[in-house]
Amino acid sequence: MKRPAARKKTASAREELFIGVGTADISPPHPELLSPTGMGRLVPTRGVLDPLRVEALAIRVGGELAFVTTSDLRTLFMEGNGLAGLTRKVAARTGCDPTRVLLSAVHNHCSSPAAADHSPRAKAALRKANQKIIDGFAEACAKAKAGLRPAEVAAATATLTEPVGQNRRMLLSNGTAVNCWGAGPMIPFGHRAVGPAGPDSTRVDILAAREVGAAAPFAILTCYPSHPHLYELPYFSGEFPGAVKRRLEAAFPGAVAMHTSSTGGDIDLHCIHPMADYEPQQVRWFRDSAAILSDRFVRAVLPAVPTGGYQRPAQLRHGYYNSKPDESPGSQRLCILNCVALGDFAFVSMPGEIFLSFGLEILSRSPFAHTMLLGYNGSREGYAPAPLGFEQGSYEVMHGPGPDVDPPNAGLNTIRARPWTAQRITQRLLEMLRGLKA
Repeated sequence: MKRPAARKKTASAREELFIGVGTADISPPHPELLSPTGMGRLVPTRGVLDPLRVEALAIRVGGELAFVTTSDLRTLFMEGNGLAGLTRKVAARTGCDPTRVLLSAVHNHCSSPAAADHSPRAKAALRKANQKIIDGFAEACAKAKAGLRPAEVAAATATLTEPVGQNRRMLLSNGTAVNCWGAGPMIPFGHRAVGPAGPDSTRVDILAAREVGAAAPFAILTCYPSHPHLYELPYFSGEFPGAVKRRLEAAFPGAVAMHTSSTGGDIDLHCIHPMADYEPQQVRWFRDSAAILSDRFVRAVLPAVPTGGYQRPAQLRHGYYNSKPDESPGSQRLCILNCVALGDFAFVSMPGEIFLSFGLEILSRSPFAHTMLLGYNGSREGYAPAPLGFEQGSYEVMHGPGPDVDPPNAGLNTIRARPWTAQRITQRLLEMLRGLKA
């Protein structure tokens, strides 16, 4: 009678949840030959103000393995075969199915490198920097797999009570919208401001992983939609997300903090005080601003980090969608949706720049008790508001919606969302999540 029980116990043990976490430095070598992408710098890059990092969470249940990655990058698109090359590299190091590597970034405009000029030295420096990013993801995932241990997970939601991410689109009395960018809108003569064109970003989703029965987590993931950029300083920096991770790791010694953004296409960081005029003072302003905003963020998050309610889900499920086969010939457009379900928890890797209201809709309609949205996964869709957003105008939609069918060989910079892009992504994601839940 005892032998069948022993066999059952062994089989059950094989289905237990194991989690590991790993990090790698992806600060660019030769930063003086490079420039962070976005918000064009007017002077040469000085160097690395604070290190850039990639993090990986390895999840294994039985023979099923998946990785959830976060990074300090603006996005994950790299020249050539960057995304496919990155996931293949992770697969080669870890044995994981490349489609089960969930990618994400935070849209940090002080991170992803570009060549500072057209010189051969700058182009070579960019190749080295991009290779370091690919190698960094593989290294972080390999470390996470090597650190797999019996674990349990819990999740919670925190609500910010002090301003961090605010809607940057202001409606005017004539029904159009203008951008604020934290400093107040430029209102045309004869009009008045009516109010924000959408909600502010006040919700933080939190996932914690700890060893079975431990008091403190060894990994914490925070999901918060916003544009994290404070200013176009001529330095590489982890920006506001980097400051958040450092503060969380100080609060939980030995733990790895991960942070991701998602549907923050209409959200900017709150501008806390006037910026100085000269670079040395601007660097101090930059550091002070990141410190103040990350303090506001962490003050709300720390009380919400779970201390109970931890679970050990015994099943891992996966769903994947890539739009490439459905795109017109020669189109550079790409939409990747990648989901991993773990019991009552779901992780979603998706495009960025979708407006916040759609993220809130996904979270409210998801069949999972806790859904973690990880954006900027290398998809190329552009800012994606509701159809009315294109009628209201302003910065995100100043070039109008993209065509239903992209012209052949259209450049990356010409890709724009269509009026229905955000709605279709939302619908498809919810269908994938319902399928995984079923």
